[in-house]
Amino acid sequence: MKSPMHLILDSYSNPGISLLWKRHGLSIMEQLVPNEFFFTTGDTPLEKLVEREIWSGWKKIILIGTPNSIRRGFNTLMQASYECRSTLEIGFWPLHLKSVVSCISQSSFYLKPFLQVFKSGHTLHVDVMKVQFLAPELETKYFWNDFEINSTLPSAQTTIFIDEKNNELSGKFRCRIAFHDEILSSLTMHPGKLTRTPVLKVYLKREETLTFKERFKQLSMWTPSEDKEFEKEKLLKTGKQVEVQGNWENLTLNVGAIQDSVQSVHFEVERKALPLIIPAKPIQTAESSNNVIPTFSPREVIANNRETTKKVKLHFEE
Repeated sequence: MKSPMHLILDSYSNPGISLLWKRHGLSIMEQLVPNEFFFTTGDTPLEKLVEREIWSGWKKIILIGTPNSIRRGFNTLMQASYECRSTLEIGFWPLHLKSVVSCISQSSFYLKPFLQVFKSGHTLHVDVMKVQFLAPELETKYFWNDFEINSTLPSAQTTIFIDEKNNELSGKFRCRIAFHDEILSSLTMHPGKLTRTPVLKVYLKREETLTFKERFKQLSMWTPSEDKEFEKEKLLKTGKQVEVQGNWENLTLNVGAIQDSVQSVHFEVERKALPLIIPAKPIQTAESSNNVIPTFSPREVIANNRETTKKVKLHFEE
C-alpha cells in the first residue's frame, strides 16, 4: 500500500525558500502530487507542523527548508515514540543559499531527479546519535553529524569513558563526538555508508594554558604552513558508547537552549531509529561535488619547489 505524501515547506523567515517556491512551486506540486501541503507561519512553526503530522503515522513526510530547518525537523521527529516514527517515511531536502540560487536559475526540468527520489526512493531505517544529560532534569537529544562539549575550568578534572575504557583529562579542552560524515539529505546520501558498523568518533582539542609572553613568542615563530596543523583536533578513540564526566559542572554544550553547565553527558547509537528516504544512487549537487574535488594550491607548490629543483643541462648531438 502506497503511503500518502505530506509536504512541509519551511518558508517562514526564509526568503530563499519562498523565492524557490515562487519559481518552481507549481512544478513541484505537479510532480510530487502530495496529498497534503503545509507551509510554516508565525502561528504554525515548523515544530508544531511536524508534531501534528507524525502523530497519526503511516505517511510519507517530505521536509523542504534550510539546513537549520532540517535539524529542527529531525529533532522533533526523533522526540516522537518509536512505534509512531517507525511507520513513517521521511524525506529531507536541505537548501543552502548557493543551492537555492542554483535551483532558481534553472528550469523546472532541473529538479526532476531531485523530486524523483521523494516519489520512488527507498526507505532505510538508519542509526542516529542519542545524547543524554542533566540540565537540571534529564534531557534527551538526537544529532546526525556531531556534538561538541567544552571543559571551561582550568582546574577541572574530566573523565571520558569510551566503551568502559577511561581517559583522564585536566584543564580546558574541546571534545567533539562525531557520527555521520554526510549531511542529512535524502538526495546525496550514499546507501552503503548507512549500513556500516555504527561507531562514535571522539575528537579532542586541548586548550593551551600559555602566559602572554609565551603566546607572543609562539605567534612570532608561527609560519603559514603550521596554521592548519596548529588548529587540528586529534582523534582520541572510537566506540559504541561514550560518557563524559566532569566535576563542578565544568562542561558546556553546543545546544542553544541549554545555557547552564552540566556535569556529565552520555552518548550512544540509537539503532535503526530514523526511516529515511534515500536514492538508489546519490545525486551530485554543487556542494557534494566540491567535497569530492581535492584542494590544490599550485602557487605554493611551485614556490616551494622552485628553490629545490635541480637544473639539468641538455646536451644535443651534432
